[in-house]
Amino acid sequence: MDDSQSHRVFRVIGEALNLPIGSVEILSRVAKALVEELDLKGCHFRMLSRDEKVLEHVAAYGLSEEFLNKGPVDAERSVAEALEGRVVAVADCRSDPRIQYPQAFATEGIASLLTVPLATRGQVVGVMRLFSATPREFSEEEVEFLRVAALFCSSAIVHAMFHEILEHVTHSIRSSLDLEEVLNSIVKVVAEDLRAKGCSIRLLDAHGDRLELLAAYGLSQRYLDQTAADPGSGVYEALQGACVAILDAAGDERIKNTDQVAKEKIASVVFVPLMVRDQAIGVLSVYTHRRYEFSEDETELLSSIGEQCALAIRNAQMYDAIKRRYESVTREFQQWFEQYYVHP
Repeated sequence: MDDSQSHRVFRVIGEALNLPIGSVEILSRVAKALVEELDLKGCHFRMLSRDEKVLEHVAAYGLSEEFLNKGPVDAERSVAEALEGRVVAVADCRSDPRIQYPQAFATEGIASLLTVPLATRGQVVGVMRLFSATPREFSEEEVEFLRVAALFCSSAIVHAMFHEILEHVTHSIRSSLDLEEVLNSIVKVVAEDLRAKGCSIRLLDAHGDRLELLAAYGLSQRYLDQTAADPGSGVYEALQGACVAILDAAGDERIKNTDQVAKEKIASVVFVPLMVRDQAIGVLSVYTHRRYEFSEDETELLSSIGEQCALAIRNAQMYDAIKRRYESVTREFQQWFEQYYVHP
């Protein structure tokens, strides 16, 4: 490929990154540019599912709906090498055992395939798959170019993911004022949107000196029971008002029960303070499958998410307090009425 082709592709990527659009639209534009500039049959972006077992469709160009809907793509079988960070080339998709659906590839008219990992700070979050209608060997120059393009796409995905989660959190917390529903909605949205292993929320008790686990998602009950009493100093450190990111969860002294962390297959964790008017009311914890070093931008976005969650929690708490007071007054009035008017 020549310089003009690579310049055109990166111009598309740059323009997409500067537009107020989501990750799907960004990747759709990049897929179209890659197909047209590299004379490909198609391009497909897939993201690793939250449980890391399958690759989920995100965006594509040049491929039929039948091919895209051919069935679930097993992460272990289809792209195991790519998930380890390596570019994988398949010269003949009709006979290579790594291809999960060879007949679908043949029907679609695909001869060769190149899979490029989408990685950010050491964690593979998905793959970019490039399809050729004729047998093709990608040159070292093309592979290196695609590696760089994949890095830009990975950054775009993660950046868009954090912004999209703010919208989803805002939407979910507006749907209810019930505290339990709000908390359960938040931990589920955060874990699923970030494709994290799990998420939990601990709130300070009425005395403000003890954190109570009130909601969790994606974590085993065994782990929650064993860490409920003492989650470690990292959680309390976050109460000072700043995110606390721990890269090696199983080896950091700020986390208790590190043996249980290893059994739970938790790699990294970030503790996000839930702040209301410069005062922490609790901590939102996000746990990852693999080691992940949260950037400064990401911790700032997580802090924004924490602020939204804290406001929703405070509103739900105020509503719950008013509701309980109303129910108490109603019961007292009913008792008074029955005592003096029904049974005088």
